[in-house]
Amino acid sequence: MPETLTLNCYGCSACCLTVGHPPFLLELDNGVPGPIEGADSLADYRRLLAAPSEAQMAYLTNHGAINCPCAWLDEMDSRCRYYDSRPDICRAFEVGGKWCSQFRELHQIG
Repeated sequence: MPETLTLNCYGCSACCLTVGHPPFLLELDNGVPGPIEGADSLADYRRLLAAPSEAQMAYLTNHGAINCPCAWLDEMDSRCRYYDSRPDICRAFEVGGKWCSQFRELHQIG
């Protein structure tokens, strides 16, 4: 019987390699983050406020950056530095799903 490959995030980070900054569902008003509409945005806002000050600063200084690794990504171990504070979209990202597979293919990660 063929062995089924189980995908996980360890050593990958393909989904984090081009987002630039954590993709919180927030808007900036004169450099101050705030929620837009919806429960997911409010949850993201609360997570960002509860995040360590270094995480907040990395988010704000890299807001709008694209086509570079997420400011919260530790590129040495391919893991999120602030995993417990990560945005809702990162929490809901389906490992092994369509987008995961496309990011892995784009970055040539097995």
